Amino acid sequence: MLFVILATKTARQKQLTLKRLIQRDWAIIVKPLIYSLLVGVFLGLYLLIWKGAFLVVFILFVYLVIQFTIDYLRHKSTDYLCFVGVIAFFVALAMLLPTSPDQLYLAPLVVALLTPPVLTGISWLMTRRKIRPTYYPLVLIGLGAVALVILYLTNASLLNAILANISRIFAQSATRLTIQESTPILSHNGSFSFSIVWNNFTTGILLSFASLGILVYRTIRRGETDKTLLIIWSLVTLVFMLAMRRFALLFAINVALLTSYVLWLLLEFTGFKKTVTNPLETLKKSNKTRPTMKEKSGFHLTARHTVMAVGVVIVFFLSFFPSIGSVVNVASLRSNTPNDAWMGSLSWLKENTPAPFGDPDFYYDLYQTPFHYPETASGVVAWWDYGYWIIRIAQRPTNCDPGGGAREAVGQFFTAQDETSAIGIIDKLKSRHIIIDFNTTIRKFYAVAAYAGHNEDRFSEVYYKYDETEQLMVPLTVYYPEYYRSLAVRLYHFDGMAVIPASSTVISYQETKSPEGKSYKVITGIESFPSYEEASAYVLAEGSANHRIGYGNPFVSPVPLQELEHFKLQYQSDGLKEKWGEIGMIPEVKIFEYNQ
Repeated sequence: MLFVILATKTARQKQLTLKRLIQRDWAIIVKPLIYSLLVGVFLGLYLLIWKGAFLVVFILFVYLVIQFTIDYLRHKSTDYLCFVGVIAFFVALAMLLPTSPDQLYLAPLVVALLTPPVLTGISWLMTRRKIRPTYYPLVLIGLGAVALVILYLTNASLLNAILANISRIFAQSATRLTIQESTPILSHNGSFSFSIVWNNFTTGILLSFASLGILVYRTIRRGETDKTLLIIWSLVTLVFMLAMRRFALLFAINVALLTSYVLWLLLEFTGFKKTVTNPLETLKKSNKTRPTMKEKSGFHLTARHTVMAVGVVIVFFLSFFPSIGSVVNVASLRSNTPNDAWMGSLSWLKENTPAPFGDPDFYYDLYQTPFHYPETASGVVAWWDYGYWIIRIAQRPTNCDPGGGAREAVGQFFTAQDETSAIGIIDKLKSRHIIIDFNTTIRKFYAVAAYAGHNEDRFSEVYYKYDETEQLMVPLTVYYPEYYRSLAVRLYHFDGMAVIPASSTVISYQETKSPEGKSYKVITGIESFPSYEEASAYVLAEGSANHRIGYGNPFVSPVPLQELEHFKLQYQSDGLKEKWGEIGMIPEVKIFEYNQ
């Protein structure tokens, strides 16, 4: 973005026009040309290493359209924008073409490349025909609509793919909401919250909004190209961040720039000024006012110094001080990294299971993509959060990982209600080992259920129960029979062994609403029966929907479970998880083997 600003700014300052290009006025052309080439090179490299870099293409496209419109309405030349835009996008396209990318990725770049000359041609044609400049935005909207119709008629599949990629960012789905970084940044546990934004940026978000307001005001008055780009860049990234919190990583750059800008204005207001660019002028001023003996004696605190000091203190407490605590906290945490239990488990998997391709060095070779796995290869079934850990540390292929894969099939396998259906799924996955950890069956099971196509309330729900000691309503998670019958739970919680419950519990409840209108369930009674059959008969006899068989401990099943014949425990980690009542400490990671 810095090179875009430099390219457009120097081209505009040097009054770069089509006429000067034809005349090859190199004194005018060279500097903007170098900056434009740098824009293209960096954009091309960005596109080669990350498909999401097309967000930058979109930002530059929007900027060119808006800046073209602003300049034309102000009767200023737009040739410099065409010069910079065509060179930058042409270089990026030339770097991307040898990789033979899909049309989905080439089309936006081609459109961005053609846009500057088209906009220049429209402005030239309207000027020649003496059409009022105020019609320029309407012409652009009409031209855009016509282009979409033509694309639809000639290549509807490409248009649908482009729109699907855009809508994927803003559309809500059950599976997307299970991924924390894909949720809207103003949403926390399904409710509106500003806490995520504040934790990420603290006062920086407020200062950046103030800075944006100032920039918009100054841009309207002065029409400076660098400020227009910064505004558009910030607003587009902000919109994407509001849709997905993962874009907060990109918006952090904008927050830093915008915050720095408004803080410098504050320092400037309190007395900090730019240094004089002409040293001779400074020397003349110093010669005119020679200091007296009293003035030479030392530093004297003045009102201006006091105001400047106050400005520095204000800047510190506005920007740096609120972030110190969160920065120290983040730096001290070890998050999203495998702990000792996982490291030990993955090391065991690597050392005690056969190499999937018969050659341990297979992992280090280079292969062409797409790679076709041999029939003898077997994978590892695990929740996709852990896919890269398994690939990198255990050097075993997985069915899914953070980059994609058979997430739905793995979810269906983990939630399978009987061994036969689970075998059918794992045979299709061509996997032999299963890794399950505490989080998969407890904290992340809602995500597993979502990818399997189920609602979480099929397996468990949160009820509220009156606590006599605390004298208030407290939440209680009740696990249903479908939860205990899920293959992942039968493996991790009960090691695939048969379970005969000592008793079965029936929860009686009634639904009510909070003052805000939100429905919730309140437990009105809990009855225990010697067997699951008696509990089922009681629920059936009551003839009421307000009774459910369930239990509050996920490691104590209220339903009988048969022994799994084809899945055997091979390893459990030394690292122990938290204690669950009479169950004791739980090993965090377990590895099972599937035998046909």
